[in-house]
Amino acid sequence: MGKKASLEILKSVLKKERLRLTDHRIAIWNQVQNSKKHMDVEEIFSLLKTKKKNVSRATIYRTLDVLVKNRLIRKMDVGDGYSLY
Repeated sequence: MGKKASLEILKSVLKKERLRLTDHRIAIWNQVQNSKKHMDVEEIFSLLKTKKKNVSRATIYRTLDVLVKNRLIRKMDVGDGYSLY
């Protein structure tokens, strides 16, 4: 899927959920889409921080929840309250 098509999907889902398309949400989406492995919130947070993206963990959690709810990504519970996306 091309980057433009991918962004259109994100836009559509956020509109449906009555959320704004923000730079932070785009950064989270791109990080998840471009990853070759499953990541937890801390990994996503750290990777975005190294790219000078100042995204809060709360924003990451909320965005991932919306993506899971709309079946754009999957959440894997691996025990002890630990999840991978």
